[in-house]
Amino acid sequence: MKISSVIWNAFKPRKEFHINKSIQWFPGHMHKGLNEIGRRLKRTDCVLEIHDARIPFSGRNLNLIKRLCHNKPIILILNKADLVDTEWRNRIEKKLVQEMRSSDIHLHDIFFMKSLENNRNSSKLDQKFLSSIIDCIKERRSTDQSDILKTTEGYNLLVLGIPNKPGKATIVGPTAGVTKAVLERIKICDYPEKIYLFDSPGILEPGFQITKLSDRTQCETFMRCALCGTIADRVVGMELIADYLLFWMNQNSIDDYLDFFGLQKPTDNIVEALTYGAIKNNNFRSFYNIDKGQTEKVPNLEQMAESFVLNFRKGNLSTIPLDKNLIENS
Repeated sequence: MKISSVIWNAFKPRKEFHINKSIQWFPGHMHKGLNEIGRRLKRTDCVLEIHDARIPFSGRNLNLIKRLCHNKPIILILNKADLVDTEWRNRIEKKLVQEMRSSDIHLHDIFFMKSLENNRNSSKLDQKFLSSIIDCIKERRSTDQSDILKTTEGYNLLVLGIPNKPGKATIVGPTAGVTKAVLERIKICDYPEKIYLFDSPGILEPGFQITKLSDRTQCETFMRCALCGTIADRVVGMELIADYLLFWMNQNSIDDYLDFFGLQKPTDNIVEALTYGAIKNNNFRSFYNIDKGQTEKVPNLEQMAESFVLNFRKGNLSTIPLDKNLIENS
């Protein structure tokens, strides 16, 4: 249901989003994985950094990437690009190039790749993508005479990304093979060149600080990563993620949630929205009322929050990038 500009103009949504709960998230495994990444990089020809296309800037830790990769060439892969309207691609790419060059990071190329779920029948690497990898590596080897690279059979790639899933399956496919040992390389191409992918942790610490979520920018970065599933849902909580989605949609005058919840006008109250949605979908849960001594049914807000978030993640509610404000401010 589309509503008039008069109603939107009269509606005054929140200007800032606040997290009013303690978030316990200590990704210590990332620090442990950095040493492993460092060892792999010595034998790596090209780094593939994978990030969600809906948040091309939020969560990317450029300082860490620069420190880890040094002069290694990077191909940036923006995964789930089919969930973002193509009209945004040129602007995203332009700003990414500016950002990485200003950080003195060797960016070789940028690729937009569709969601793994929509690419399960693809058994081969995209030819344009493969050509870019080979060109990148040949350029690298022509200027780097290190013994490690000269004596290594084939070309070595290393995938980097932020959790929850750095996206290795985006490159090798969901059934590309079973890794038997942490130290082995996975062959992903045999012709025209042998190309291997290191089976490393490949996890980078996101570009936000969990101890500074009271800061507006840090808070929004964290919540955008959570909304895209970069941080495990159980850590943040579905209702909080749904609340941020509602906040973001209101900030961008996106009214698709009205039909989803069965609302007649915009709201900034996530409990109200979830309640309407549960009633519309006949989604109730049972609980025992001690005072009345009987079992009653109440709207299942948790399930509605999950449904709201999952529909967004599937691209059913908006194809505008979450980083819209960052892109427009370039």
